[in-house]
Amino acid sequence: MTAPSEPGISPGSPSGPPVGARTLATAASAGRAEPPLPRQQAAAITEAWAERDPRRDATSAADLLGLTVDAEARRGAFVAAPHLLNARRTLWGGCGLAAAIAFAQACGARECVWAQAQFVGPVHAGATVELRADGGALSQAAVRATAEGRTVFRAGGTFGRATGAVTRFAPSGSWAPDPLDCPPREYPAWLTFPRDGVLSLVEQRWARPPRTVLDGTPGTGRSALWLRLVPPLPLTGAALALLADFTPVGLIEAIGDMSMGTSLDNQLRVIAAPVGEWILLDVRVEAIVRNVAQLRARMYDAAGALVATAGQAALVHRVRPPGDAVPGQG
Repeated sequence: MTAPSEPGISPGSPSGPPVGARTLATAASAGRAEPPLPRQQAAAITEAWAERDPRRDATSAADLLGLTVDAEARRGAFVAAPHLLNARRTLWGGCGLAAAIAFAQACGARECVWAQAQFVGPVHAGATVELRADGGALSQAAVRATAEGRTVFRAGGTFGRATGAVTRFAPSGSWAPDPLDCPPREYPAWLTFPRDGVLSLVEQRWARPPRTVLDGTPGTGRSALWLRLVPPLPLTGAALALLADFTPVGLIEAIGDMSMGTSLDNQLRVIAAPVGEWILLDVRVEAIVRNVAQLRARMYDAAGALVATAGQAALVHRVRPPGDAVPGQG
């Protein structure tokens, strides 16, 4: 196997970067050591982006993220726009991993086989996240992300050809009811948080609902949720990474409280391209250690085929109605 011409990114396919990634030609002159950062190009298109609605107009995960890429310099950027935020108004962890995957592909990598991101700091609303490919070899990619002058996450992955036989040993997802036969996920009226973030991009329906009585009693740790992107974008590795970050939904059933999770790390292993628009996220909460949940999930397509697996560590945030005392406290 021959090594790629640029370390850190695997050789690209003849078709070039994926549709939707805004690939920018480098502005570096001959002999110039550092080309301008993509955030400068990103700022230049802010006005144009203000005239479009990514929820309606995006055609790929990279487009939804507003990702700009200088493939020659192996640098990229995107803005933590409102539709990419979690309920705490910071970047949705899955968007960070999705951006790293899309960035690697725009720089020449093939299809995502495996990817992970470790988060070391929050990305606040409106911040520009700068991506840079670090060293690596062959089909491996390593990405460093910074925002406001600090490292916010590091990501890495393996990329290869999207062909070859697939043998599945896990059970199928055929047990789940059809998504349109499942109840929509609803939030309690007392739970107030901005609804214009990532939650506005995804339709959610319970395939295995959590308990309705939330009294703090631990449960089985297993839930399942149907997910569909709005608009219905191609379910590439980047799109699956975004959806996989719904895994903390399993905390509600597991701990018996309304709860949320903040990503500490996200991992995705892709098996095959999904069929249809819906993804079934079958979640298991393995343990909660010092308020950090250890989670894993299987991802199935509408035909019941296993298409990916996900893993995550998340900081647990319990949320109770106003005036509801925490058990054991005054």
